[in-house]
Amino acid sequence: MTTDAHPAAPDTTSDGAADGAAPGRCPVVDYDFADPELRASLHARLTRLRAECPVGWSEQYGGFWLLTRYSDVLEAARDHERYTTTQGIMIPPTGASMRVIPAELDPPEHTPYRKLALPYFTARAIAALEPEIRAIVRRCIAAFAADGHTDLVQSVAEVVPPLVIGAALGLDPADCRVIRELAGNFLSSAKVGIDAKIKAARELEDWLEERIAERRERPTGDTLSALINANLNGQPIPPKIALGMVQLMVVAGHETTVHGIGSLLFRVAAEPGLRERLLADPSLLRATVHESLRIDPPIMHMARTAVGDHERDGAELRDGDKVMLHYGAANRDPEKFEHPAEFDIDRPGNQHLAFGTGRHRCIGEHLAVTEMLVVLEEVLATIPDLRIVGERDMTKIRWRGGSNTLGPERLEVTFTPVR
Repeated sequence: MTTDAHPAAPDTTSDGAADGAAPGRCPVVDYDFADPELRASLHARLTRLRAECPVGWSEQYGGFWLLTRYSDVLEAARDHERYTTTQGIMIPPTGASMRVIPAELDPPEHTPYRKLALPYFTARAIAALEPEIRAIVRRCIAAFAADGHTDLVQSVAEVVPPLVIGAALGLDPADCRVIRELAGNFLSSAKVGIDAKIKAARELEDWLEERIAERRERPTGDTLSALINANLNGQPIPPKIALGMVQLMVVAGHETTVHGIGSLLFRVAAEPGLRERLLADPSLLRATVHESLRIDPPIMHMARTAVGDHERDGAELRDGDKVMLHYGAANRDPEKFEHPAEFDIDRPGNQHLAFGTGRHRCIGEHLAVTEMLVVLEEVLATIPDLRIVGERDMTKIRWRGGSNTLGPERLEVTFTPVR
């Protein structure tokens, strides 16, 4: 099957590799990241595509190029002149009525908005927030510590991030359940129809616009008030720009961390000897967080749009083509990481792409890493003998995610009750 915009390609096998394709020529690849049947064998499929067709054309969701090598993803993410974010960063689009800021702006327009938000998410700013993060995590764990069993996805991973991003922005804790529901609907599966996507986006936007309007009428002195009431070049931030900034912070600031925490806790519970090693040497906790982010990135991919016709690895990209930068595949590229499928906390120089790279590197990375570290510290301190219930094989557990996120669906554990 071909499209009018792309020349005929060789036939593909059932899992996406070309039969008899000439070297450097890219076939149409069979890759639908939202297919639940694919998730159990996702990395096996990506491994084969990366080796046999590192730049392939998928006809899903209107068509897009799939980049799976570390070097290609790194270069494209840093090259805003040939790969723009201004036409959207999601495949398929979310249904939002405006661009999210600054993620869907390119330099130089992008720069002042990033500079405006950056001071609130520096390592120093997040360090000041850490005591509140730790208090949130401890209250969360205390709610089930006496039970002797829990689902850590449901009781920790889903609860902590919305409370933390709410605290970071100055939102009422009572709003955090609403944030979780609205953001979850907004980032629902790519299989959801466009009407449902637009409806979910509108519900989230309406709710956020109410919070913005409240703080513009009566500034409260919190981070959210400071951001939306700031001036750029002597002018107030336009309403749509303010909404795009807040939406990005609320959604990206917690939804991805939900999956990051879930995957991290699964690895600690399932990897042989890891829990015991961390209990004996807490200095290894940060390396564990980053290795979890490498091997199980909560954001699997982001999108760009090709600017101008150009060639990459023999593939002819055309102006306006959608391009998927697959962080999940890049983070397991054997050209970059030795034994990439192994969970190795002793891995030197772990330059994973879980937070992206370049000008659009995730502004909330310090917040995400701090949350994951605090959760890991407090879980090991309170329930150190946690034991996983059920499947330990990462290829056999149930995965869930939205349009571009992925994490474990459940993580049932038992432990000695804390009286």
